[in-house]
Amino acid sequence: MNIKEFVNDKNILSQYENDLRSLVEIPSVSGSTEGSYPFGRECARVLDKALEISKGYGFMTENHDYYCGSAILGESGTEIGIITHLDVVPAGTGWSYEPYTITADKGLYIGRGAADDKGPLLMGMYAMRYFRENNIALPFAVRLIMGCDEEVGSTDLEHFKTVRKPPVFSFTPDADYPVCVGEKGIMRIKLNLGKAEKAIEGLNAGTVSNAVAGQAVAVINGKEYRYKGITAHASTPEKGKNAISLMAKDLIEKGIVPESNKTAFEFIYKSAGEYLGSTLGIAFSDQNFGYLTCVASVLKIEGGNICQSFDIRYPTSRTFEELYSAIQSTITPHGFEIADSNKNSKIKEGYFKSPESREIKALTSACEEVLGYQCSPYTMGGGTYARSMPGAVAFGARIKEYADLLGDGRGKAHDRDEYIAIDEVKRGIEIMIKSLLNIGAAYSG
Repeated sequence: MNIKEFVNDKNILSQYENDLRSLVEIPSVSGSTEGSYPFGRECARVLDKALEISKGYGFMTENHDYYCGSAILGESGTEIGIITHLDVVPAGTGWSYEPYTITADKGLYIGRGAADDKGPLLMGMYAMRYFRENNIALPFAVRLIMGCDEEVGSTDLEHFKTVRKPPVFSFTPDADYPVCVGEKGIMRIKLNLGKAEKAIEGLNAGTVSNAVAGQAVAVINGKEYRYKGITAHASTPEKGKNAISLMAKDLIEKGIVPESNKTAFEFIYKSAGEYLGSTLGIAFSDQNFGYLTCVASVLKIEGGNICQSFDIRYPTSRTFEELYSAIQSTITPHGFEIADSNKNSKIKEGYFKSPESREIKALTSACEEVLGYQCSPYTMGGGTYARSMPGAVAFGARIKEYADLLGDGRGKAHDRDEYIAIDEVKRGIEIMIKSLLNIGAAYSG
């Protein structure tokens, strides 16, 4: 059976749908430790199911203490990795379909995890099936790594690296095609802007650390002030409008801010009103990534202090420590201080891989052959498993033509009615098969 016949085979697609449904039916939100299950019972249950499916297709399997698992094709000492995850974000509300099953409708597979990342996980597994079932040997083993903590902290891969040697090269189908050759570093930092006067009874803006604040509320002298902006992911702040800046500007102009807090509010207004990091003294850009982005995300009063949090995505030509030091130098003269940061995180630094490497060229060529158009490698501000594993890049599984089929706010990863298109599955499996063939040819040449 050739590749086209394999990906279009009705029995293969039926098996894929059934396998995907069996994984999506398990609400595997990464949670607290339960006994020997580091991310809770549901993540353990979905890993057991994924390993059961893998074993059923003849692959050797490994359970890495329920942090993650592996399905392995071949026995070579050299390994190529496909890094995926089984944990999902909570379904939330407002779905038009049942979130924890698979509904096949309008040419789509719809359900939580269909795109992020249970669907792509199975695409990797089915690419491996093609080689096994057609007795096609590769000059390396293929290890499908199935994690359980990608959405929370990627501690699953940290554990993997203590029990197994990382593959020589890996890709994670947890972004968009073509190849993402670089991800910006991620800094999360909280600044203490000083004691809030008693007149300021409340400040509450933003809901998550990695997004432009869409709403802001201040209670001053018993009166409530509400402001609405436009939220956007921290990697694309230009799409948003920060409610924190709107609030600070209005309160300053109306003379409502207590005198002793005016410096803090001026700083809040300026830093939340731009997204290049100029106010923090860290603005810069480089040729691989473009400009640094800096988003004011959450504003609160904590322990009587005004605390403003920032999500900073930075090009890899500067380090976390350099930016941390620059921020300290900028804020100290104002009497502000750093209250907290992700300084000790193991996944804060980004990566950049040469687009000219043989592996990147192999993936790019496969992508172009299947999709039929030029596929130039790109960089991004988002974060994937690729920053957690040496020699890894993000590659797929979203194909741009299938990205917005249900309209704004629906269908994408983390959205309501999350989906992966059936044609996207077929083309994605084909891309992965050809990518492995191309890498094999590059390694054998």
